Amino acid sequence: MALFGGGIWARMAGACHSCACLAGGFAGMISIPSPALGRFRPDPCAWPALPPALRIMTPSGPRSRLPTALIAMAFMAFISLGLPDGLPGVTWPFIRETFDRPLGNLGILLICGTGGYLFSGLAGGSIVRRTGLGTVLTVSSAAMVVSLATYALTPSFYLLIPAAILGGLASGAIDTGINLYGARRFSPRVMNWLHGSWGLGATAGPLLMTAAITSGAGWRWGYALIALILTGMAVMFLVTMRRWEEAKAAHGDGSGSGIVAIAPFADALRHPVIWLNAALFMVYCGVEMAAGQWLFTLLTRQHTIDVGVAGTIAGLYWGALTFGRLVFGQVTARVRPLNALRAGLAIALVSALLFAWFPTPAIGMAAALGLGFGLAPTFPTLVSLTPVRVGDAIAPHAVGFQMTAAGAGATLIPGALGWLAQHLGLIVLPVWLLLGMVLLIGLSEFTERLVRQRAVLARAA
Repeated sequence: MALFGGGIWARMAGACHSCACLAGGFAGMISIPSPALGRFRPDPCAWPALPPALRIMTPSGPRSRLPTALIAMAFMAFISLGLPDGLPGVTWPFIRETFDRPLGNLGILLICGTGGYLFSGLAGGSIVRRTGLGTVLTVSSAAMVVSLATYALTPSFYLLIPAAILGGLASGAIDTGINLYGARRFSPRVMNWLHGSWGLGATAGPLLMTAAITSGAGWRWGYALIALILTGMAVMFLVTMRRWEEAKAAHGDGSGSGIVAIAPFADALRHPVIWLNAALFMVYCGVEMAAGQWLFTLLTRQHTIDVGVAGTIAGLYWGALTFGRLVFGQVTARVRPLNALRAGLAIALVSALLFAWFPTPAIGMAAALGLGFGLAPTFPTLVSLTPVRVGDAIAPHAVGFQMTAAGAGATLIPGALGWLAQHLGLIVLPVWLLLGMVLLIGLSEFTERLVRQRAVLARAA
């Protein structure tokens, strides 16, 4: 590992320090006790402002304070999810040269990961209920380590395909499990911060990989380093696995007062908001991940920007996403989450316009960062609103649908863009970002209108 040199170790130390500070800060704030909340049944058209004390809550009612260590580990789970997510956008130009593959073959890896993610996303709720969240986190983190180690050691491109499937299975299980856990227990503020911790990992991953590549160590050592970091996280999940099961029993998962019985799967399929939410998640993740995966290639190949600068911008795109979630986490404590969502989408739309225009490298790169910042509140806010929009009984099915749609959008859309870029040129990326933002805003407003109409009909009945 000494091949990395001083630069990468300095970056890794900075990233680890940031993780520790973030986890410690969150844990300290989350551990503040809160007064009794009573029944939490907000109007679908308005979300009450949170009190000064940070609350851990569920739509069904109040919960006792969760153990601080488990809150910190939830954030660590999302950091571990984020670390590998931004890597393909930086590493693919070098992987394709190593194995002499065409540009569009990135889509093969992304699409192959879809099957694993979709399966574990749809089955995630059932898997967590049967085996426990601690077991899911431990096994899935270990599977991600194996996937990354395969990338680091493989002598053949074709071995990357099962590695991508395994990584998709692991990511889908962690994503669905933690989001279902958070949707029932965390406020919109905490959900923004939780997903901000994912962005912290997604920021650190490309920066570490860029340092490995520019130092001469190569992309394989970059994957080895990320695998080593995730090994530490898997060990931490193993050590705390029993505590997750104790928390499950203490907080009444699966039975007990305050928990609404889960509706039949067929009822969920008939709920129109579930399908609209799924479309929202698919388009959103298609925009977010397309920018993250293809930004480096676009900057270096289309705009001939230096590799080091482009890699830094690709990492800072995820950094802007992280920073935005921290900012919007505070905003949702003072304004309706829907208004925060609309403000973020407006910023992202303007940024997409500027990025498509790209009059100068400085403006184009600033627009990429603005896009990340504007997209920040979308995913966590939509997750937080899920129990309010569809009801407690259907929420577990809805979260599974949403995570599956998110995985499909994050994989299929960037993969399709790779195929189109190979035939039409890299101009397809800024065109999609602009069209995707228009579609996302339209779907968001249509869904909110339908939720309002259903709320009025329910009150009239």
